[in-house]
Amino acid sequence: MTVTTQKAPLEKLLSYIRYKRTIEFIKNKKVLDFGCGISNWNTRFVGKYPKYIHGVDSSLSELDRKNSLIKIYKGIDELPLSDYEVVLSMAVFEHIDPFTLIKILDQIHSKTSKYAILFGTTPTPLARPVLEILSYKFKLIDESQIRDHKVYYDDFWLKNILKKTDWKIQKYRTFQFGMNSEFVLCKK
Repeated sequence: MTVTTQKAPLEKLLSYIRYKRTIEFIKNKKVLDFGCGISNWNTRFVGKYPKYIHGVDSSLSELDRKNSLIKIYKGIDELPLSDYEVVLSMAVFEHIDPFTLIKILDQIHSKTSKYAILFGTTPTPLARPVLEILSYKFKLIDESQIRDHKVYYDDFWLKNILKKTDWKIQKYRTFQFGMNSEFVLCKK
């Protein structure tokens, strides 16, 4: 997984659109931000809403984690709690090999409460050519992020991955003309 810098012109806007939707889910909850990134922009935006928020991002250096606004752990196994109520995974799944994602979802499952949800976004296959043009040609999106995409998920592929986990789709919808998806996963 590569680190997003959010210095490309559309990066902050796209993050804002994604994270704005999280507020209804995270108010007064114990939140884990999986793939929180180096900039902590998302934490600055949503950080005041949860009871507390921890992050996990394996791509961050020790210095990045120390300078963070929140406590960020390198791996899920390092997390101090096992009762997170909401896991955020905003624009992260597409950066993870599907077989690795299955293992990660199992790890997250063990660190969450009985009625936990996982709220996330991921681009759909329809987005691939648009994202490539916006990043490679117009430089509006961080090119390294697009090159790092392993899979573009739609509900069909997401459901197939989840069959191998203890999570299921509770809600799924597309937005941005079908090029992005939003999902809520709950425990089976």
